Amino acid sequence: MTALRIRLFVLVLGVTVMVWAGAAGWTSFSTRAEIERVLDRRLVEAARMVAALDIPASGPARRLTPAPYSRQLSCQIWSLNGALVGQSAGAPDAPLAGRAPGFSSRQIGNEQWRVYTHVDTARGIRVMVGDSLAVRQHLVSDLMLGLLLPAAVGLIALALLLWFGVRSGLSPLGRIARAIEQRSPHSLEPLAVDPVPEELRPLVQAMDDLLARLEGARRAERDFVANAAHELQTPLAGLKTQAEVARRATDPAMRDHALERIAISVDRTSRLVRQLLELARQEGREAEPANRFSRVRDVVNGVTSDYAHLAATSDRPIVTACTLRDVELAIDAEALRLALGNLVENALHHGSTGPVRIECAASNGLELRVIDGGAGIAAEEVERVRHRFERGPRAMSGGTGLGLSIVEAAIAPAEGMLEFCSHDAGFAAVLRFPSQRVRSSTNQDS
Repeated sequence: MTALRIRLFVLVLGVTVMVWAGAAGWTSFSTRAEIERVLDRRLVEAARMVAALDIPASGPARRLTPAPYSRQLSCQIWSLNGALVGQSAGAPDAPLAGRAPGFSSRQIGNEQWRVYTHVDTARGIRVMVGDSLAVRQHLVSDLMLGLLLPAAVGLIALALLLWFGVRSGLSPLGRIARAIEQRSPHSLEPLAVDPVPEELRPLVQAMDDLLARLEGARRAERDFVANAAHELQTPLAGLKTQAEVARRATDPAMRDHALERIAISVDRTSRLVRQLLELARQEGREAEPANRFSRVRDVVNGVTSDYAHLAATSDRPIVTACTLRDVELAIDAEALRLALGNLVENALHHGSTGPVRIECAASNGLELRVIDGGAGIAAEEVERVRHRFERGPRAMSGGTGLGLSIVEAAIAPAEGMLEFCSHDAGFAAVLRFPSQRVRSSTNQDS
């Protein structure tokens, strides 16, 4: 917070000083030039005024008494033939300038002079009026100091005002920071910061939205852990019961039945743990890179191979009708294989007799359909069974209720959607992907 305040102050002050220095430099330059012009005009006026006096062009040199305003000036009057006619008190004995009329500069002794020479040919005199450049420079310096000193004081005052202004302007950020620092780590309620400037409202709104999402994620995590613990408790309790029955049983048939129930419970628990891990892994995935593509037909063949044993055990063959040899989808192959495999597994476990069919269609995107001859999911049950640990009324007792959640988590990074619909052959679970996620490997290779 302090660093931001200092950075903003330095930035504003730096820009202000640059503009101020530029203005001061231009003022100094223009003022100095104007002063030089004024002083030069004074020399001209003084020379003409002296020339207008009734001073003879011959005779002994006269000592002139300058007017009060011209005491900083030195004046000499020379005849055109080179004789000194008169001079002001303090004027040097040497000529201030040459014979040419107009402005000139001359070094006399250790002093530099700025001189204006006026020639009156009618009266036969040459009037020279000069300024000592040291006196002139002192006058200019005093004037510049009078101009720049108030400017420097004003700049210091402006810097103080800027500091307090920046500090006051950033005070809402301080309130937001304090509101966050004082919150409990367990509090995910919206920030109670009011009033908030218009420029900071998007920041506060984004933080409130983030806190709301975190609260939702934490609530979902609590529900997930509670449901997972409950789902694991049932098979574990059954395992313990059946193990106790097997340990106490004296009848071989009863012992075998108990061991069979133990094996079923172990399978169910193993499947539940596996699906929990798959769901956690898929939910932790980021969006798929646009350059990672998977060949759809290879994934379908892989799923068919993965569940061939389960299909043979269930006496329900898997039939593929995927003619998309060169179609690729922007998704990780393992994620697509997991999603499609869970739909096939659900169809094998929960569907009726008959084959499970996998179809592919590339029309305005990509569709992967898993079709079985069963009644499927009732329309009013579709939204409920999408939730974790929720099973349909016709689901088998060993189901976990996680399969559809895993499917949606696996296809979400690729903008996929899971839909259900009736089909001529029974019931279909459909994976839909947008067209921007689909490409032809043939066109890509060419």
